[in-house]
Amino acid sequence: MTGSDKRIVIFVTVLLMLALGASAVIAYAGTMEEDNTGKAGYTKEQGIPKKVAYLRSDTYTTPFGTFEPIEKVLERNEYMTLHPSVIEGKAALDYITPTEDADKAVKIMENVAALADKICDGIENDYDKVTALAMWVGQNVAYDMDTAQSDVYALSVISLEAVTENGFKTTCAGFSNLFSALCFTQDIYCLNMKGGTSSEGWSRSELLDAPANHEWNAVAVDGEWYYVDCTWISDYSYENGEYTEETKCMPFYSAMGFGEMSIEHRIDRCEYRNYASAGK
Repeated sequence: MTGSDKRIVIFVTVLLMLALGASAVIAYAGTMEEDNTGKAGYTKEQGIPKKVAYLRSDTYTTPFGTFEPIEKVLERNEYMTLHPSVIEGKAALDYITPTEDADKAVKIMENVAALADKICDGIENDYDKVTALAMWVGQNVAYDMDTAQSDVYALSVISLEAVTENGFKTTCAGFSNLFSALCFTQDIYCLNMKGGTSSEGWSRSELLDAPANHEWNAVAVDGEWYYVDCTWISDYSYENGEYTEETKCMPFYSAMGFGEMSIEHRIDRCEYRNYASAGK
């Protein structure tokens, strides 16, 4: 082989290496897109954590005491947080209004945005916005005890239209839906969690077997995950056709760490609701 032939072989080899490198970069980027399925409709993409960072501990403390975590619950909750389903189009529209009226949905979201702006007025950072929104929902939305006896997930109960135009009373799924919509209008990445909890007779040690009958949220703020349960913030409720006054308030549930959340919550389903895509 002549010197000229060798140079040609080297040149071709370099081109092939560059092509393979470019393909690898494209493949990696594609993988990142697939792993981050919940970012549709979200503009602060760099704010979505790619992992759940938390301090591993033998025990975590909640308002009800200090408890040992269940390893399988920790593993499940971590996986579900990082693998949300994306709710778009008709499915997203249903969470705004069950009437399937896209124009009405726009007006409802405008009202939700105005409410969020009012709650967050003067607040400059996302963490404080999250806690302000959570506390407002927890203390101003009543848990509908009458409806809870039938269907806690009915769209006629949990849609934004139902919550905001029906006396601000709903079930846990309505609390979660309103909170995520408020966050959406503030460009805060928020997920809706469905699963089991240590409540209604189920102890924390029985969390793996508890029925999936509750809904709450997770938010990504400054590269960290925080968990929010607006329903558990206060005991303000609606029962037998009357509103009952709040007798207790627990701000702890406005921004929980992963470990603390996992003591009392098991995630079975995780959703990102792209309200902007409703009706499209």
